[in-house]
Amino acid sequence: MEYIIEPERKVPVVAEVDLLVCGGGVAGIAAAISAAKVGVQVMLLEKYGFLGGLCTGSLVITVPPLDNGINIELAFRLKAKGAYVPCRRSGSEVAYLEMHGIDPEIAKYEFMKWLQEQKVNLLLHSYITDVLLEGKVIKGVVTHSKAGRQAILARLVVDATGDADIAALAGAPCRETRKPMTMMFNMVGVDISKVMESFGNWSGIKKVVKEGIEKGELDFTLGILPEFGSPGVYAEDLPGEGEINVWSGNLLGLSGLDPWDLTKAEIITREHVYKLANFLKRKVPGFEKSRIELTSTQVGVRATRNIIGTASPTLEEATSKKFADTVVKAFNKPDWQLSELRLPYGCLLPQNIENLLVAGRCISAAEQAMGLLRLIPICLLTGQAAGAAAALALKQEATPRTLDVSELQKILEKQGMHLGLK
Repeated sequence: MEYIIEPERKVPVVAEVDLLVCGGGVAGIAAAISAAKVGVQVMLLEKYGFLGGLCTGSLVITVPPLDNGINIELAFRLKAKGAYVPCRRSGSEVAYLEMHGIDPEIAKYEFMKWLQEQKVNLLLHSYITDVLLEGKVIKGVVTHSKAGRQAILARLVVDATGDADIAALAGAPCRETRKPMTMMFNMVGVDISKVMESFGNWSGIKKVVKEGIEKGELDFTLGILPEFGSPGVYAEDLPGEGEINVWSGNLLGLSGLDPWDLTKAEIITREHVYKLANFLKRKVPGFEKSRIELTSTQVGVRATRNIIGTASPTLEEATSKKFADTVVKAFNKPDWQLSELRLPYGCLLPQNIENLLVAGRCISAAEQAMGLLRLIPICLLTGQAAGAAAALALKQEATPRTLDVSELQKILEKQGMHLGLK
């Protein structure tokens, strides 16, 4: 490979903040709001022109219950606009998750308003390209945008990029992985009652697609069966009448960190979206008047990097253990399969960097656990915990590694997170 040497240049410092949250997906949103509520100055950076990350951008809008911590507030905001409703026709692939459908456009709006209400300083259309590192301390980041290269300095940073970009740029140990990619899409004009006469529930879509492939009626090469938490080819109801959210199948073997692989994934998965939608319209009663309403802004990438933090629980530990330093309890519903799902503070703490916390799907946990821990409600709550921890560290003039976790737990309980430790 050939290389070039860039000439030395001055990069303007456009902001200096207490806390910099990198990434405007659900984890970053929750981190910024949680920290702002504790009373620190927060800035959030996002590469797109909207907030929500994979939720709104990749249409991951059918989610388990939002019933603990900051999730309760989000559910209340969405319910008030008819944008969060239970899914009534779930198949066996996801029935245990008790899914709810979200309206992505209302979510984009509510995310923006929520941050504005908490006076979070927001900068969109900015891609983070580097970190400013002094020893084991991140002094800030370098961004690239239409304005060119700019620097933002910060006392403390939350990495909510989903890919552990900040941790990796700073040299924190990470594990890379490849998991199925899926392009989600929404359809409207579906006569769902008529579809259910033949399907029974949304698991029926898989059987029809399988038969279509076997009969040569559908040229389809993506995986249609469940893998790493993906249901394969599947669908769920959304809040709008006759509106559904569709999983277009699993694309395997590509890296979400390689732009060439991502380009290939976008092309392949988008092609399969149209193949699948047209097949359903031709072959399934109830889809005759349907059309594609919306495809995801980018292909849904389930996993890229995870930090190797100071704790890395297995799935069994996460779903059964009461950690002394618990900072996340995913759900508040009693006597439920996932009611005891908890995460320790060490999941958010990367090694070797003193002023960095990590939230979202790139936290530290055993690989087999991440199929569950990457779900939207859990990403939100790891964001809440990371934001509160960052704010507490700033208030105590401590590092995230040395703060008083019992004080952090009190803040989280005050913010509505029932940790269930007593």
